[in-house]
Amino acid sequence: MITLILIAINIAVSYYGWKTPSAIEKYSFNPYRVMKHNEWYRFITSGFLHADTGHLLFNMFSFFFFGQAVERYFNFYNGSGPLYLVLLYFSALIISELGTLFKHKTDSRYQSIGASGAVSAVVFSGIWFYPAEQIYVMFIPMPGFAFGALYLIYSAWAVKSQHGGYINHDAHFYGSLWGIMFTALVEPATIPAFIDSLVHFQLF
Repeated sequence: MITLILIAINIAVSYYGWKTPSAIEKYSFNPYRVMKHNEWYRFITSGFLHADTGHLLFNMFSFFFFGQAVERYFNFYNGSGPLYLVLLYFSALIISELGTLFKHKTDSRYQSIGASGAVSAVVFSGIWFYPAEQIYVMFIPMPGFAFGALYLIYSAWAVKSQHGGYINHDAHFYGSLWGIMFTALVEPATIPAFIDSLVHFQLF
C-alpha cells in the first residue's frame, strides 16, 4: 500500500510541476541554493518532481515492482515493511544527493529533479534480499547480482566521464549503494543470506 501512496504523491507533485512554471526553479535540487540559502527542503521536494511523463513513468514503473517486493521482504524479517520502506525511500532522497551537493555547491545554474536516487535504493535493496532473482533488461534475463554489478560499474564510469547530459548519475550510484547499506544495517541476517545465495547460485 505504501508503494502506491508514494507513487500517487510523485504523480501529483510532478503534475503540479508541469503546470506551474516556477516549481522547478523553486523546488529542484540546486546545491548552490541549498548551501547559500539553507534551502535544505530541496533534498525532498526535488525527488518528487519529474522532467516529463517518460521520466516519471520509468521511475514509477521500476518502483511499483521493487517497492512492493521490498515491502514484503521487510515484512518477512520484522513485520514492519511499510515503515522500513518509507525510511529507505526518504533517507535515499538525501543520501543519494550528497555527492551532487559537494560537487556542484558553487554552480548556481545546476539543478536536478527526479526520484532516481530513491528508486535506485529500493531496487538494490530488492537485489540484496534476493540476489539470484531474475531481472529482465531489454528482455534479456540475468540474475539480480549481475545486473547490480553492471549497473554500479556503468554509473561509476558515467559519474567520472560526465556521460549522460543532465542525468544525475551520482544519485543513481550513491542511491544504489545506500539501498544495500540500509538493508544490511537494519537486517543483518540478510548478509549471510546474500553470501549463501551467491555461493549456491546456479546459472542453469
